[in-house]
Amino acid sequence: MIHDFLAGNENSQLRANGINAGDMTEAVLEFYIEGEDDLIGLLAYALYERQKRDFVVSYRKRNAGRSPNEAELAAVSSNYLSSDLRNTLRDRASQILSIYAETYVEAMEPDIRLAAVNSDAVRRAQEIEKSVRKRLGFWRQVRADFTVTLLLLLLLSAATIAAVIFRSDIVDAWNALMTAITLRT
Repeated sequence: MIHDFLAGNENSQLRANGINAGDMTEAVLEFYIEGEDDLIGLLAYALYERQKRDFVVSYRKRNAGRSPNEAELAAVSSNYLSSDLRNTLRDRASQILSIYAETYVEAMEPDIRLAAVNSDAVRRAQEIEKSVRKRLGFWRQVRADFTVTLLLLLLLSAATIAAVIFRSDIVDAWNALMTAITLRT
């Protein structure tokens, strides 16, 4: 890779080998990014680009608006091909991502809790509904209604038999009512 060849080289060697700032930027990109989905590497590369931009802005201020030439930019970029600086920028990128993740989770925590509670409430409501349906199925309800009706008939029959046997006032009142109704007709 180009960064293996360029690490530790000086400006004169860069110019002698025909390396320009664009080649150096590409070498730094390959050096910092380990794979297609390497988010930390991409962010570390972005930090490198920001520092390179800061160098250019600072250079222009110190040199009456003149931009650095290709060799100067390549020299600055070659400094970023050291393992120590790479590790430093990758660590900083990791910290930035961690802080962002924490901030995002904190912001989303109420929604996450609400979704969890709603999910739990829906699950419990479904369990209760299932239990009620199981206990109050159609045939169970028919059987319960039939049992209650039968018990009421037995109770009424027992009360009637007791009233007849003991010649209660209820029987006398009933007979008097029936007699009055039959005399009117």
